[in-house]
Amino acid sequence: MRATTTQVAARAGVSRATVDRVLNRRGGVSADKERAVLLSARALGLDRNLELPPLRMLRVGVLMKPPENPFYERLAQGFREANQMFADQAIRSYVTHIDVLAPAALPRQLQRLSAGYDALVIVAPAWTPLLGELGPIATHLPVVTLATDLPLTAPHHYVGPSNHQAGRLAAELMGRMLGRSGGRILLVAGLPQFSGHAERSAGFKAVLRRDFPACSIAAEVDGHDDETRTGDAVAAALRNDPAIRGIYNISQGNDGIADRVEQHRRTGEVVFIGHDLTPTTRRLLLARRIDAIIDQDPLLEARRAMELVLSCYGRWSGPPIDGRTPLRAIFRESLDDLPASEE
Repeated sequence: MRATTTQVAARAGVSRATVDRVLNRRGGVSADKERAVLLSARALGLDRNLELPPLRMLRVGVLMKPPENPFYERLAQGFREANQMFADQAIRSYVTHIDVLAPAALPRQLQRLSAGYDALVIVAPAWTPLLGELGPIATHLPVVTLATDLPLTAPHHYVGPSNHQAGRLAAELMGRMLGRSGGRILLVAGLPQFSGHAERSAGFKAVLRRDFPACSIAAEVDGHDDETRTGDAVAAALRNDPAIRGIYNISQGNDGIADRVEQHRRTGEVVFIGHDLTPTTRRLLLARRIDAIIDQDPLLEARRAMELVLSCYGRWSGPPIDGRTPLRAIFRESLDDLPASEE
């Protein structure tokens, strides 16, 4: 039996007139009611054209660190591309840069943004003030956490890789590169409140314990997402422990770490593994100053986040959206811009 507009109205908790206005794109319907009607129509399999261009623009607020970090520059590019890709669906993202080291300012930013947007996408550490404000917002507004999840009790969506798996992959590479003799490894952490960093660390340690007993963690240094502080901590560790044979950087600051390794004349001796393919890490790979990069795909992550918001508002007609994005290990010979003499 075919679904009817009466059934859609009953399921959505609105009048038939509201259903008619939504399905025929007549406007004058609130975002919540439009969302309820379109979700109900799709759930019931209503035999109507649900792909007509929407009248009302969905505004998506994106909160993330400034683009001084190349990963966030790529992520911002991903949202710009998604704006063009989904222009016919009347959805647009707007990026707001946040200072993750100033958690007291985040609740006020969230209050302001939640009042002016139809959904929020956020890349942020799990600061208590932020969680306290974001939890209630997620009960009435679609919230997507990206690249690193947040421990929210309210329903929300996560888009990004398995960070635990990323850490396991780093350990597999490190253990194989160091060989049967193993060695002492320096673990470079970022900001502890980023859950993804803790997951990477846990995955890395688990695989080392299980599969590479000759490898051990010599020390853990915490750069607090500050590149200068990270570089100085690595320099001190190399100075205090000449037996270090491997460095795994969970967070940012790869350039500074490579500089410190070079200053200690350990380039080529210390296996160095980091995250995220950026212009900086590409240059380091080409110069053989870093051995491997574990890359996620911020362009894909931005697109997935926008698809999830469309799905939340009943505007997505494609297959169910999997927020999990793939990882890939990149080596120097993986790059497509090697010097011509080496091709």
